Amino acid sequence: MEDLQFTFTDSSLNNIFPFYILIDRNLTIKSFGKSIAKMMPDLEKDKSFTDYFTVIRPFKENVLPKNFKTLLHQSVIFTSKGFNALTLKGQFEQQQSDFIFLGSPWFMSLEEVSKKKLNRTDFAFHDSLLEILHVLEDQAKNNTELKNLIKTIDKQSKQLKIDKEELNKLSLVASANKNGVVFTKPQGDIFWCNEAFINLTGFSQAEIIGKSLIEVGRGRLSNKAEIIKMVDAFYKGEAFDVEYIHSKKKGGTFRSKITGQPILDSKGYVSQYFAIVEDISIEKEREEQLVLLSSIAERNSNPVLVSNKDGRIEWVNSSFLELTEYSLEEIIGQKPDVLLHGPETDPKTINYLTEQIKNGLPFYCEIINYTKHKQKYWVRIQGQALHDEYGKIKKYFTIQEDISLEKELNQQLIESQNRLNSLIANLQSGILFEDENKKILLVNTKFCSLFDIEAETDLLKGFDSELITIGIKDFFEDPNLFVNRTTEILDQKEIVTAEAIKLVDGRVLERSFIPIYKGNKLDGYLWSYEDVTIQKKYKESLESEREKYSNIIANMNMGLLEVDTNDIIKLANQSFIEMSGFTAAELIGNKPSDLFLKDQSKLLFKDKIKDRIKGLSNSHEITINTKGGEEKYWLISGAPNYNVNGEIIGSIGIHLDITEHKKLELQKEQLLKRLEIQNEQLNEYAHMVSHDLKSPLRSIHSLIAWIKEDGRGFTEATSHYFELIEDKVEKMDNLIQGILTYSKVDSSKEFTEKIDLNEIVQNCIEIIHIPENVTVTIQNELPILNTDRFRMQQLFQNLISNAVNFIDKKEGFVEIAYEENANEYIFSIKDNGQGIDSKYQTKIFELFQSYSEDTKSTGIGLSIVKRIIANYNGDIWMESAVGIGTTFFIKLPKNHGET
Repeated sequence: MEDLQFTFTDSSLNNIFPFYILIDRNLTIKSFGKSIAKMMPDLEKDKSFTDYFTVIRPFKENVLPKNFKTLLHQSVIFTSKGFNALTLKGQFEQQQSDFIFLGSPWFMSLEEVSKKKLNRTDFAFHDSLLEILHVLEDQAKNNTELKNLIKTIDKQSKQLKIDKEELNKLSLVASANKNGVVFTKPQGDIFWCNEAFINLTGFSQAEIIGKSLIEVGRGRLSNKAEIIKMVDAFYKGEAFDVEYIHSKKKGGTFRSKITGQPILDSKGYVSQYFAIVEDISIEKEREEQLVLLSSIAERNSNPVLVSNKDGRIEWVNSSFLELTEYSLEEIIGQKPDVLLHGPETDPKTINYLTEQIKNGLPFYCEIINYTKHKQKYWVRIQGQALHDEYGKIKKYFTIQEDISLEKELNQQLIESQNRLNSLIANLQSGILFEDENKKILLVNTKFCSLFDIEAETDLLKGFDSELITIGIKDFFEDPNLFVNRTTEILDQKEIVTAEAIKLVDGRVLERSFIPIYKGNKLDGYLWSYEDVTIQKKYKESLESEREKYSNIIANMNMGLLEVDTNDIIKLANQSFIEMSGFTAAELIGNKPSDLFLKDQSKLLFKDKIKDRIKGLSNSHEITINTKGGEEKYWLISGAPNYNVNGEIIGSIGIHLDITEHKKLELQKEQLLKRLEIQNEQLNEYAHMVSHDLKSPLRSIHSLIAWIKEDGRGFTEATSHYFELIEDKVEKMDNLIQGILTYSKVDSSKEFTEKIDLNEIVQNCIEIIHIPENVTVTIQNELPILNTDRFRMQQLFQNLISNAVNFIDKKEGFVEIAYEENANEYIFSIKDNGQGIDSKYQTKIFELFQSYSEDTKSTGIGLSIVKRIIANYNGDIWMESAVGIGTTFFIKLPKNHGET
């Protein structure tokens, strides 16, 4: 469709739209219609549109050039500013760069048209308001007809006087009525109203009389259906009962209920109407509120209940039923306390509710209730009484909120807070928590002990933390620095972690600071002070030790090698570099087995590495070749290497060059083999010598015996000489036998078996020649030992024989006893013989040392005893007094004599 172009002259535009207004894009008035000029004589061109008018629909608080286009293409109502307001209704359309308003006045009554003094020529022919002017003209004609009716009215005055008396009676009743009362003619014109109607509408009596109820009360919000219903009733002469929104003179409305009743004359015709106009705004609002509240209550997620003045339930919503698990039939007519209270319901809270309800006062509390199935739950109750117009209680309205979860969370929060407070109170760090105003909220015992504050921690709450800072500053090495740094930290409001501060007494504290925020709002400051004196000293000591051991590792004669789990060298100290002949660069990153292990050592080394990966430590010897090809013997002690998480990351090995030691060891083995051969040869030689020496001695002894048997011509001196020869031969035989026995003590192999020492000692007593004046006794039963029979026989035989031989008393005795402790046996052989002088006591265990006048003593027996005991890692000592006797003590380890 092609666009059509229209051109209007000022005259033609005024004919079609006499109320037009033309404004430019800056909202400046360029032109306006003749009719609007008539109604607003002060309206001028080149003035701002907003100086004269206010847009009321759509509402714009500030009409500006930039938002004016939003008013286009829609119905617009605006009104003029000033006392005699003019309201215009129409639309704005854009005309090139300008805006044009096309519309007409918007009147609420015929009276407004009349007041504006408008006539038919002021309107366009198409304007619907012309119809209003026609009505006005008809009204003027009707006024003429009314004048003609005056005569008729005069004629009826007599009848009116009669009616007046009846009317006066009705007027008295109507005047006293609080509702509006009007009397109208049959066609609806009001001819009387009471004061209440005047007050309701805001019109004066003169403004009311002669108008219909519709004219007085109709507005744009009035229900047309109800008005038509009332008009129909007037035409039919019937009673009516309508409700609609009634307008007031000065604006505003009220909800009205109009009840009309026709009054019939004697002929049964309607002579007038009697109507009561009731303001039901409050009642309607309450009804609407009640409907709204009912809807809200029913949809409310919180339980809601309504009870009567006696407290019996009349209504509950679905949330109440869901929470309590009761059905509606079980609830209605019951009292809440009977249904819902239980053993843990607080009696004080029950009394509070009872008193508040009894006195008709609002109530708010938290209480434990129970469901139908006796499940406990917490509710927050808020309720109040509902009163009637006379102030009497009609009902009670109560809203409940299930706060069981909230209570549980609060309890958890309290327990968490208590745990936190307990944790803070028992921390080994001094804690001070202050609010944003530097008032102490919490301080723990450790903080007080750090700075010798004797006050209870609870008493410090609310105390000014700045005073605490001043009070403890002298504890620090630099008090002013402490105070200034504290102020600086508070000003910066940034986190500080483990800031070291020295105290006068040598202690070191680490201070930390955290500003506490809730959202973006600062809520306080948290300070902590930790005594790290021990840690500081430990760290310094550790660093010193680390440095010391680093130097030791770097300079020790043992080589240190660190490898990873793949046996790749990570570290080698200087000693290892020197031992291996390789440089550090040649070692790092390579495997030890590839660099210097022989083939026969690689398998052993591989097994040891596996052990270390399993977390086992080990030591072993290997043969290696240095870089120069020299064969070396190394002793390696290896252990797994762990990281801080306890994970094995490789192993560390200490390497000791034992090449020289190994050579000496090989030499020693060779020497021991030679010695073993020589010992065997010596033993054989000793037996041979013993046999060769004893054979002549036996021959000499036999010859002397034969000579003595012959006995011819021997002098007494010769016989004595023969006896001396026999003694010397016997002594020589004993000496040879002793030497042979002494040589066997170490060389003979040990045969360990269970030996009953009681049996051994008894054998010794039987073998040894014991004079009749000497008694040998065993004081207590001797133990059974795992030991060598031959050596035990030699040990006790030599000691008992020695004791018997040197008894010089008429009645001699030898007593054998023993005692034991956890690890050893202690034997004693006691006699009452000659005793041994103290100057000889340290030498008698030496070979061939005899200090007795007995020519038969060889000086070998105690040497044999000493040697046997030494082989068992035991000990022997003596107690002796000349002329009294001697006791020998023997200590043998139990590992040679366990039963």
